[in-house]
Amino acid sequence: MPPFKRNYLAKQSCDNHKEGRKDAKESSETEENVEEQQLFIKDSAAAADDDHHDIENPHVPLLTSLRKKLDLSPLSTHYSIYKVPRRLLVKNPSAYAPSIVSIGPMHHRRKDLEAMEEYKQRFFAGFLQRAQLSLEEYVVFVKEREEKLRSYYADAIQLESDKLVEIVMVDAAFIVLLLVIVAEEKMPECCRIFNRPYYISNIMNDMFLLENQLPLFIIEDLFAKIKIEINPSAEEEADEREMGQEDEEETKGGGGGGGKGGGDFLFIELVCQFVNLRGDIGTKGYDPIKVKNRKIEHFLDCLWVCHLSSKKDSPVNKELQIPSRIPTATELHQAGVRFAKHSSTHLLDIEFKDGVLSIPHMFMGDYTETIYRNLLAFEQCHYLDDSPFTAYFCFMDQLIDSPKDIDLLVECGIIENTLGDSLQAANIFNSLAQGLLMSGTSHYAHLREQLLTYYKVPWHKWKAALRQDYFNTPWAGISVIAAVILLVLTVVQTVFSVIS
Repeated sequence: MPPFKRNYLAKQSCDNHKEGRKDAKESSETEENVEEQQLFIKDSAAAADDDHHDIENPHVPLLTSLRKKLDLSPLSTHYSIYKVPRRLLVKNPSAYAPSIVSIGPMHHRRKDLEAMEEYKQRFFAGFLQRAQLSLEEYVVFVKEREEKLRSYYADAIQLESDKLVEIVMVDAAFIVLLLVIVAEEKMPECCRIFNRPYYISNIMNDMFLLENQLPLFIIEDLFAKIKIEINPSAEEEADEREMGQEDEEETKGGGGGGGKGGGDFLFIELVCQFVNLRGDIGTKGYDPIKVKNRKIEHFLDCLWVCHLSSKKDSPVNKELQIPSRIPTATELHQAGVRFAKHSSTHLLDIEFKDGVLSIPHMFMGDYTETIYRNLLAFEQCHYLDDSPFTAYFCFMDQLIDSPKDIDLLVECGIIENTLGDSLQAANIFNSLAQGLLMSGTSHYAHLREQLLTYYKVPWHKWKAALRQDYFNTPWAGISVIAAVILLVLTVVQTVFSVIS
């Protein structure tokens, strides 16, 4: 075949191939356009159906919103950390807010507490140096307990998982090292902050605020991960008390099972010792065995339990009734009631016998109101069925109505008032009882009836008036006796004069 013919045929074949590809491309584009048109028609139809549905049911947005609100997480059944009830919060809001350190998630974002965060980070680093787990293991440790930890808070924690875990890791390490200080009786390098008395008192104060708590179970689990150089004698004493309790249980037929062991007992003792570092809250006579037998929820709960562990058994009226109002301390004193400081170290052990009302010593200082306000708030939320502190402060509220009542109790050694102002102390007692709900159990019903019965006897008032007005000092008594003798002699002389 001639060359020019071959070239012609090759060129024609190439042109035909290009035209075929062009036709295939145009066919493909046509198919894509058809598919897009079909999808557009379907979307338009669906939108039309939705619009038609909205026209038929205009409540769809409301129903959607309500369904979201009904999608709630299950409520916890064993929470123990609460927000302070508003009826109590309005009396003195600052008494429930931390002044220097936040513990847990409730006050974490407060700007005025950021200065302490650097010190907490140092505690965190110090903890990791001593702990038997790495940083990654620590994260896993807290993550595994996150669900249980959240269940301890009455109100849902509105924090993401990682943020909550970070807060708990730092704050729990801070608390564990505080317990290490108590156990070892020496100051780690990272704890030099405690050389400042201002920080010590304020940190101790903040540790007993209701909204400033971490569940104790996570502190206890972490404490087991750290090595401490404890005083051998202290550990031996804990073991002896543990063995003594087991012997007592066996004697009663209860067996020795169910105990936590010496290590756990030592942890509870350290927590109690930490709670009792404050000498102004009246728990030095606590019973460690009774405390161990209770489930301790957090540090504020430990304070409540320590108080109750040393309380003497007294008559309790469990019938629902309105407590009888008692006269004030001044009125009772004028009716012949004498006041004395009770030998008991437990704040709640009030007794009345042979005309003497015995009340344990109570310290009134700068932090007294804060401590007892939070103790009462916790009791109102968690122990309302059996609320001895509520009963105590309602009783004292009626007993104290003016600065004169405070002065009388100070004179008798019952109240130690370092506030320097009797009016301020009286106002604290009166305000503490405001907003409290009384339970069906009346811890002082029998005592109230005793006082009212004694108060209503006229002879007691006459005898008291005679003693207070005429025999209040030895010289006054001598003067009265001399006057009586002189009167008798005058009468005798008059009689003899008449006879003679």
